[in-house]
Amino acid sequence: MKKSQAIGSTVSLVFAACSLAVNAAPMKELDAYKASLGKWACVVKELGSGKTFKSVAEKTAEFDGNTYVERYYEIASADHPDAWKAIFIMSYDPQTNRWVRSGVDNSGERNAASSSGWSGDTWVWENDAVNIVITQKGAKAYMFGVDVKEGSGVKRVAEGSCTR
Repeated sequence: MKKSQAIGSTVSLVFAACSLAVNAAPMKELDAYKASLGKWACVVKELGSGKTFKSVAEKTAEFDGNTYVERYYEIASADHPDAWKAIFIMSYDPQTNRWVRSGVDNSGERNAASSSGWSGDTWVWENDAVNIVITQKGAKAYMFGVDVKEGSGVKRVAEGSCTR
């Protein structure tokens, strides 16, 4: 068998295996995030300066319900000229029993985090530099905090309140 035929056969087998997984029903663990889907209007306060700004979080289910996408964008204003924008792709990893998230922002920076999911009404996305702490406040509201990890500990730098 020629080398190119062997590679082609291997690639075909990989695609066949992947197509079986693609047609699978969404994992039951993904149900934990469904209530978060939709468009959210947020008011965020920078704790250092005390300034506030508006932002929007749009959360959707994609790829036959197996993946969630969050588009987060801040609204630029005179007090907040450098609005941050990001897109995150999230799913559940059954091998680690953790939620995984990866994204990029408007500066080109990558952002990856993981979470154990809901603990009561709190969900924490953790990465090496920042934790995002989400607290559910009923079906139509949630709050979030941005906690920066420093050598001396964790410092909350912003808090937001979001509603549908």
